[in-house]
Amino acid sequence: MKRLIVFTFLLALFTPIVAQDQDADEVDFIELAALLMRDGESTRAAEALARVDLSVEGLDLAKYHTVRGLIALEQQQLETAADAFDAAVGAGQAEPMIHLYRAQAYFGLERYPQAIAALDEAGEAVAGISGAWMLRAHALWMQGKRQAAFDTLSDAGNRFPGNLGFQRRQVFYLVEAGLYAQAADLGRDYLNRGEPKADDYAAIGTALRRSRSFDEALRFLEAARLKFPDNGAIARALAQTWLESGKPLAAADVMAAQAEREPELLVEAAELYRRAGQTARALNLNARVEDGARKLKQRVGLLIAARKYAEVTALEGGLRRAGLWDDEDLRYALAYAWYRLGQFENVERHLQVLIRPELFRKATELRRLMQECADTPWACA
Repeated sequence: MKRLIVFTFLLALFTPIVAQDQDADEVDFIELAALLMRDGESTRAAEALARVDLSVEGLDLAKYHTVRGLIALEQQQLETAADAFDAAVGAGQAEPMIHLYRAQAYFGLERYPQAIAALDEAGEAVAGISGAWMLRAHALWMQGKRQAAFDTLSDAGNRFPGNLGFQRRQVFYLVEAGLYAQAADLGRDYLNRGEPKADDYAAIGTALRRSRSFDEALRFLEAARLKFPDNGAIARALAQTWLESGKPLAAADVMAAQAEREPELLVEAAELYRRAGQTARALNLNARVEDGARKLKQRVGLLIAARKYAEVTALEGGLRRAGLWDDEDLRYALAYAWYRLGQFENVERHLQVLIRPELFRKATELRRLMQECADTPWACA
């Protein structure tokens, strides 16, 4: 929403013509700054505006503060922009579009009531600008005024029948509100009417999943994946749907394929293979993880699952070097591995550092088991 309109406002306010042979004292730096802003040169515009002599009698302060606000808005200096636009109005700026820019600045500052008030002050001047309707709807939504936000989007959709962005936004609001069945229904209609983006498919597929319509969500997301084979959002949504429908291996296959494009997903893919009981495949993916700490931490869990306890204990030095020695979960895993190897003398040095209640209870149970082994060695043979 950063630019609801291109700087036509500037053209309406100024006639920025500056002769190259003028002396610096004769240059209208306010109009020069406006010209530079129209050309997308916000940095140079700021430099030009900085040369304005504010002590000059009769200076058009309304123009000055308007351009100052536009420069600040373009540079995302939102507090400055809001102050400048307010100053422009106070100095007599009567162009209604100034209020649209005020609304943008207030919205960026999360001052939503003021953003809506500014739009109200702009009145009919912004009624034909679709972005102003979207801004109003989102400002209402962020205040928890959900029905008002939906009504605004519906009115906007009627006013701009060719703009499906309002219906798209309604779908996302329904998902955010947890109304997944309604989101899925409206989403299907939106997809049939427009040219949806990959994120739209992912959002609507997610809505279907959360409404527990797993079969439909899977059909929908598998079709979306064929259309957008490289899209990570669709792959994640599809993997999550397979997982929640009780098919972790299918989820792992989807995530592993996407990890070839996004290596940061290797950890998630390995975890899914572990859940599917495919520990060897999980370890193979884990070996390719570049983040040393994440790799080691996951590897310990995978080796425990594979009952490769000697390999777990062999990681002690690596865990220490990776700065993971204070991780209580890892220390308990090491203690458990030493216990399963029957080397009880190495167990206690890990158990003694555990203070988290659930791990402390586990440590107590492990000590009890070791004592039983000491009392009746034949039972632990």
